[in-house]
Amino acid sequence: MERRTMRLVKLVPLAAALMVASSCVDLDVTNPNNPDRERVLSDPGDVESLISTSFRAYYNNSAQTNPNIPTSAMAETLTGGFFDFSVHDLTTIPRSPWDNSPLNTRGGTARFSWDRLYTVISNVNDGLQAIDGGLRIEDSAGNDSTERARAFAKFVQGISHGFLGKFADQGLIVDENTDLETLDPTGFVPWQEMVAASLEQLAEARAIAQANTFQIPGSSDWINGVPLSNQDLVRLINTFEARILAYSPRTVEERDAVDWDRVIDLLQNGIQQDFGPTGLTGAWENNMARLTARVRVATRPGDHVRMNYMALGPGDVSGGFQEWFNTPPDDRRPFLMDSPDRRIQGPGGREERGSYFGYSPDNIWPAARGTYRWSHYFFHRFGLEDTWNTGRQVMIAKAEVDLLLAEALIRRGRAEEAVSLINNSRVANGQLPPVTIDGPPEAEDCVPRKFSSGACGSLWDALQHERNMELAVTEGVMMWWHARGVGTLREGTPVHFPVNGVELENLGLPIYTFGGVGGQGAAPAPQYHRCPPGSALARCGP
Repeated sequence: MERRTMRLVKLVPLAAALMVASSCVDLDVTNPNNPDRERVLSDPGDVESLISTSFRAYYNNSAQTNPNIPTSAMAETLTGGFFDFSVHDLTTIPRSPWDNSPLNTRGGTARFSWDRLYTVISNVNDGLQAIDGGLRIEDSAGNDSTERARAFAKFVQGISHGFLGKFADQGLIVDENTDLETLDPTGFVPWQEMVAASLEQLAEARAIAQANTFQIPGSSDWINGVPLSNQDLVRLINTFEARILAYSPRTVEERDAVDWDRVIDLLQNGIQQDFGPTGLTGAWENNMARLTARVRVATRPGDHVRMNYMALGPGDVSGGFQEWFNTPPDDRRPFLMDSPDRRIQGPGGREERGSYFGYSPDNIWPAARGTYRWSHYFFHRFGLEDTWNTGRQVMIAKAEVDLLLAEALIRRGRAEEAVSLINNSRVANGQLPPVTIDGPPEAEDCVPRKFSSGACGSLWDALQHERNMELAVTEGVMMWWHARGVGTLREGTPVHFPVNGVELENLGLPIYTFGGVGGQGAAPAPQYHRCPPGSALARCGP
């Protein structure tokens, strides 16, 4: 695999970065004075192509198997016992520190997003520098489309810095005004500054889009199948900004302190439908969905990762989940659920597939790797085998917008306004009775239920259940970001990744890491069923 490092960003601003995005090369031999760079940056069509294809490169990180499958497993949405993508390493019970050694053959979980996104940033910075230098871009009809390109480039620049700010403990802020000749490649800033920079970049993108009228085509060179007007781009920027604000915090206290009024305003002026490209094999692929859809043996779907009982279990009304949860992890065994939630179980009985998840009687991984990893439930919502890349590849679901808005409203003492947002998916997709401000109706088959006691959950519990049902296998890393902020990560799980060991070694910096029970940068004991302060909801706590 490629070994791109941040110290090489200033050597790889353009053509090499584009080539690296799809091939394995050694960037140490890149000529920083390559005349092709000057030629490309002087050609309006090439510069626009450089900018227009940047979101595809961003998407191909946010939908990749790595880091999305391991981080989703860290959030206990998925479970797995294979060593691929470090899923096994990151989900041991008790949790172990992340192996950040440059010799870790599964270290790509910490490295790949860094490598990919700094290449994206480098590309859009080159495009912006060309525009700032006076280059003008025209569309096919001869209309000036320079500001369209500028707005899109700042948008991708912002979300790329935002992703890195949510993912790692520190990073480098590199924009079109950075002097790459004097840049200190060891001058990392903390994640809070990465996030602040990303928000400033998104604000600039929004201002440009608001001040100019344009149309972005829904072609593969931009966002496949998603045409955008300048106002559509503003709504998309608003939604990404709301997500960055909500998902950046590492602790429940930091999440409590988010500017939730700002989040409400952004979401109410954000996208109002599922967002994501139309799948196109070889170009626009949701590889996380591909691997969760894999079926190598006809009788064994979900043969790589499966759904974690921690995600599905609150929908069980048999008592099996409470027994499983209260059993020491090494003694846990998978069980057959009984659920009125039609996403988990069909109307024909316990073994009938639900609309999103299905039951399989077998297990995949050796017992020696931990029977707590075993699960009978696989994910099939987006298809199995070769149907996973058909149609819209949901990156931000409308349900995510609804549920994040519901959370913000609850946190601002407006829980009654959150009820209908939670019921949107709960009733239509789960075919469950609607919740009220007090939570699900008290009944023998109420859903969701408390982890340990099995008592009927709160409105906050219903919100978390909807997230687990509706957002599984959209953007896996988002489930980890959410879980750390609401206090449901297992104790010892890393709350962010360090700068990867390969990068540190190349820069001559000491190796450090996070995670492990009681370790630095590790989640404390979880606070299941904790409602936000000031929410005044019923049935809070275990």
